[in-house]
Parts: sequence; C-alpha cells; structure tokens
Amino acid sequence: MKYLIYGLFFLVSCKQKAKEVSIVGKWEYQKMETFSGQPIDLTNPAINKLHEDQKGWTFSFSKDNVFEVTHVKTDKPEEFVAKQPYELPEDKKHLILKNKGRPDEKFPIIELSDSILKINIFYSDSAYMVFKRKQ
Repeated sequence: MKYLIYGLFFLVSCKQKAKEVSIVGKWEYQKMETFSGQPIDLTNPAINKLHEDQKGWTFSFSKDNVFEVTHVKTDKPEEFVAKQPYELPEDKKHLILKNKGRPDEKFPIIELSDSILKINIFYSDSAYMVFKRKQ
C-alpha cells in the first residue's frame, strides 16, 4: 500500500503543466458566429455587407503588448490601419486596448485557443467575430 501511495505521488509530480495559451501572433478574420448557435443570416444585406467588410482584417499581438490592425482587400496589398498598446488580463476574458486621452476599450473574449480567437469587438449581444491564427 505504501508503494502505491508513493507511486501515485510520483506520477502526479511528473505530470506536465498545461500549456499556457497565448494571444501573441497574427489572427485573420474568418467569420461571425451567434451566441445562440444559430447560423449568421448572410442573406440579410446589412449582415452580409458587414461580413464582407471584415474579410481581410488581421489582428497582430506582439510580446511587448502592441496591437496592430491591417487589412487586405482582394485588389490591394495589405494596408496598415491602427497600432496601439494592449493588455490581456490573467483571466483572458477581455482584451483591453489602451487609449490616450479617452477611456480604454475593453472587448469580451469568447474563446482563445492555440488556433481560434473569438472576440466581441462590436459589443453585440447576438454575435461575435472569429479569427484564425495565421501560421
């Protein structure tokens, strides 16, 4: 029995820590999703226009807490849109964009994994944007 207990302690102590998910990197817009799980109605002209306008948006997060937005249109090269400091609290439930001369912006993060970032940048109560990590 004593050896069983020692063996369990040994296995638990050798178990690797879970990998910490990082927001650092480039993220490219993929689609919109609803909180209800219903598909986005792209037949609605206003929603479809919003979706089409989001195509080509890329969010970049650096290790030194700088957020950068670029946009690529099918007929144009990538263009710089904005750059500013950001903060990601330890709980990773909100992205905070640090502003000068006005209040910081705080965007809810729905999900953050190694490959997907789901974020509510429009403060919508019905839908949010989905970004995929660029390799």
